[in-house]
Parts: sequence; C-alpha cells; structure tokens
Amino acid sequence: MSGQNQQNESLIQIGPKKKVAFVCSGGATKAGAFHLGVALALQEKGFQFKGGLTSQLPVQNSSSSDGLEISTYVGSSAGSLISAYLAAGYSLENIVNSFLGRKATSSDPRDTFPKSLPRLTYQKAFKLRAPSLTDQLSQIGRLQRLFTGWVDGSWDGLFNLDWLKISGIFSISGVEQYLREEVLPSNSFCDYSADLFVVATQLNHSRKVIFGKHNFQPPPSDLTCQYNNDIQISDACAASMALPVIFAPHAIKHSAGHTYHYIDGEIRDTLSTHVAVDNGADLVIASYTHQPYHMTSEIGSLTERGLPSIVIQSIYLLIEQKINATIYNKQTQVNAVQAVSDYCRAEGISEIHRHKICEIMEAELHLRRNVDTIYIHPNPQDTSLFFGEHFTFSPKKMSEIVKSGFRAAIDTLKRYEFAGLQARHAIGTTE
Repeated sequence: MSGQNQQNESLIQIGPKKKVAFVCSGGATKAGAFHLGVALALQEKGFQFKGGLTSQLPVQNSSSSDGLEISTYVGSSAGSLISAYLAAGYSLENIVNSFLGRKATSSDPRDTFPKSLPRLTYQKAFKLRAPSLTDQLSQIGRLQRLFTGWVDGSWDGLFNLDWLKISGIFSISGVEQYLREEVLPSNSFCDYSADLFVVATQLNHSRKVIFGKHNFQPPPSDLTCQYNNDIQISDACAASMALPVIFAPHAIKHSAGHTYHYIDGEIRDTLSTHVAVDNGADLVIASYTHQPYHMTSEIGSLTERGLPSIVIQSIYLLIEQKINATIYNKQTQVNAVQAVSDYCRAEGISEIHRHKICEIMEAELHLRRNVDTIYIHPNPQDTSLFFGEHFTFSPKKMSEIVKSGFRAAIDTLKRYEFAGLQARHAIGTTE
C-alpha cells in the first residue's frame, strides 16, 4: 500500500453534505480576527461562503461541483459581526482589508456591495453613554464615605456593590448604527440568501434568544431558548455584543410593543451549534478562541503574570469544560445508539426492527447521527494569542490574530477528508 493511501485511510472521512454551517463564538475583536483566519483556511480548503441579497443572486450562490457551500451562519457576540459580514455578501478579502485598515478595494467578483467594507473603529464601537458620566459622578460621595470608613477600621459595605448603579461604561449603539448605516444593504434577515442567526441573552429572564428569519420551536434540550424573527439585524448584533460592564444592556422594542433588554450572547451558551442543527445543517464548523493556557517554560506560571491573566484563564477553563461536556455527551449518545445497533445485528434482529429501534433512540435522545461537527480553536501553545488584547483595533495585532486563526484551522482541517472538495489558494492578505 502506498504512503498516500495510508495517509488517506488515517484521515477522518466526511461524506457528502447537504447543508454546511459556520458557527462563530465571541471574544471581542480578538475572536473576530481569529474567525477571519479560520474562514480563510476554509476557503483555501475549498469551501465557499454564501451571501448577499436574494434579489441580487450573487455569484457565490451558484452551485459548484468542486466545493462545499457554507449557507448557514450562527454568531454570538463578536461572532455575530463576522457572520453578518459574510451573510451580507462581503468577500473575505474585503473583510480582512477592513479589519487591517487597508484602503485597497476588493477585486473579488463575489463582492456584491459595496466595493469597500467600512472599518469599525474605536470611535464607532465605544460610545460613552450620556447618563454614565453623571451616574459615576453621583457615586463619588458614596465612594468617599466608603473609603473613610475603611480607613477608620469599619468594613461595613466594603463588599456591598449596591452603590454601583451604572449599567455599563459604554453604549453598544455605535455598533448598531455602524451596521445599519454603513454595512448592511438590508436590515432584514429575510432579505438574504444565506441563513443568519444571532444569539443574545435576555437580561431579565433566564432565556437565550436566537434572532433570524425563522421562528423554530425551542430545542428539547433547552426549553427556555427562544427563536425570534421580528428584529432587525443591526439590533440583534448589538444585543449579542453587549458585554456586561463594558457595554450597557441593549434595549429592543419588539413588534408586540414590549421592550426587552439583552446582553452578550455568550452568557448562556458559548457555542450554539444546536442552532445550525435546528436549521438542518449536517456539517457544523465551530470556531472559538477560549483556549486555556498550558504551562510553557518560556512563560512560566500565570501567578507571575498578574490578575488579568488569572481571570482570563479562569473564564477559559470554565468555557472549555462546557464545550468538552457537550462534545462528550454527544459522542456518548452516538456510541450508545451504535452499540444497540451492533447488538441487534449480532442477534439476527431484522433490519426493519433494528432501524426502528435506532430511530426511537435517536428521537428520545434528540440526536442526529448524520451531523458532523468540527471544532477549531487555538493551539494551547499559542501563548501570544492567549495574552493578546481582546479589544485591539491595531492592524499589526489584528494581522497576527488572523494568522493564528488560519494556522489553527489548517492544523485541524488537515485531519479530515471531505467528499467532493478540492483545495484552492488562500487570499494573501495576512502577510
């Protein structure tokens, strides 16, 4: 047997797929740049990104025998921004140029409008809330009394944060305005050829809300989850990106007249891969940056790096455990159904009954065995990404993060063999 054949046998085989989804998690601008790197790697592998208005019939909507088309986008927090760009029809070259602050317009024929994607800047993203300064100044007297009491030996109220009444330092309204006025040719989910879903968390309820063009029933695994199809894209993305403390909750008035406040879509779920499955995807590619630091001799212990690194590590450890638990639970269910199927076959049970038993098990477990999920995350040894700034707009730093995402995706994708997929050349935009 040739070395090439042995290599192919060692690859994980992904059969023909009908619908492919790209799920992008949050993590501020660092996550956004990482997702772009992942998308570039997917494009090099041969994947195509569907986008643009249905009425415009963009080029990438045409069928192709040499590629798999990504037609479903699920975004939380910063991931919702990247998902909106792709669903709107911007090419990766255009988006990367925007992230890196380049003036050159895209020559990619897949760009449907406009020729240059406006850049998101600090000034647009971080708008001071008008009441926030007044709110903060009003707390000075309470802070002075608290400090005086602490000096005098009184600890009463030291750990009581009821005095802190501000709901957020900045307003996310700048991002909403940026999307509505500069980016989106239409603010309606229904006007786009691709399926776009944006995940947010309802502040005054234990509910995850998924905005999009469809109004699916709540998944059996989370009956508090709710689909909503009466909100505009810019509001949905702003709601999903309203990270507590940094941004105040985003208020949205629904068609029924009720106003609800929303916060970051990552609060309830880090990777809402089930949304893609709810929409019929049988191949889900999930990108996330929440990779905990693994000890290296060059860096040493995080205790020497200060409180911010320890806090980030703690958050990443918590998120990684949630993701790993989801992966493990699904694999356990798949193994259980397969074990029953193998037993039925070994015992000579008829194929009709074997298939029926497996169908019953899958229905009760809310499992679709034909769905393949590929998780792409940073290498644990990629310490520069771990310590990288979450809210950077520096072209140099963003370029390095894009490269990290590209490398991580290439390392992951090379373990898979996709049916009917031919690799292409990546866009050389990260040098």
